[in-house]
Amino acid sequence: MRQILFLILFSISAFSSEELIPIEFSYGDHEKQKVDLYLGTSDKVLVWIHGGGWLFGDKRAKRWVRRFHNHFIDHKEFNVFMIGYRVGENTAPYAIDDVLCAYKKIEEEIDSRGFSKTDIIVAGASAGGHLALFLSLSQKNISNKSCLLDLKPKAVVNLFGITEVEQTYKYLEKTKFFSLSNYVRRWIPDEKKISEASKELSPIYLVDNQSIKALTIHGTKDVWVPYSQAKLLDQQLKEKHILHTVEGGGHYGFSEEENQAIRDKIKNFIAEIQL
Repeated sequence: MRQILFLILFSISAFSSEELIPIEFSYGDHEKQKVDLYLGTSDKVLVWIHGGGWLFGDKRAKRWVRRFHNHFIDHKEFNVFMIGYRVGENTAPYAIDDVLCAYKKIEEEIDSRGFSKTDIIVAGASAGGHLALFLSLSQKNISNKSCLLDLKPKAVVNLFGITEVEQTYKYLEKTKFFSLSNYVRRWIPDEKKISEASKELSPIYLVDNQSIKALTIHGTKDVWVPYSQAKLLDQQLKEKHILHTVEGGGHYGFSEEENQAIRDKIKNFIAEIQL
């Protein structure tokens, strides 16, 4: 009951402030190819990418904005860019292409508005975690060369994101916990083999010796994105990676105590990165 009351009050406060009215700009012709900017109190930058299994979701959907506020308690200090991107069945790799090109447009906004070019954090949850990792780790798999990045993020916060696409697909096929959906198969076009797509679309294959610092939050009982995805990234990034494990935690649905621990972990991680 306490947790429900907290979420209701938090939701009301998150959307009642005039300070949260965003500045919207486009980076393409599609209705989803837009970015919202919420001005902060410093020159620091935080880029947020919503989830939804690459099939659903919107940058202004209340559930995703609310989840952002829940995780990033000091967000008002940052100039927050929330990226919209194309979603839907058989749309891969549009989400990846869009996020990269959106970030390129964000670079222009950073320059024109005098924001910090070195104090940039990228974050996302679920499919947004996958996209945040893809954006942050490397540029070697970027097909659209016009969207090559100039401003490398300082760090990435990954909330239970997919790190290896094929392994997630196989997990969903095995568990069939949601009988109507294997969201990986639905995202990748039917004519494309999962094994081939995974090599192109998995952040784990972008890890190199230039990879940045990363924080991953993941529950051990997540049935949408298996905890093994976090462990795989941890093994690859080694000392550049911090893994915060929520024992018994699922895909959201954390207790208030667990949520507070997550907020503290993210806050401390960002503070250490900015030293």
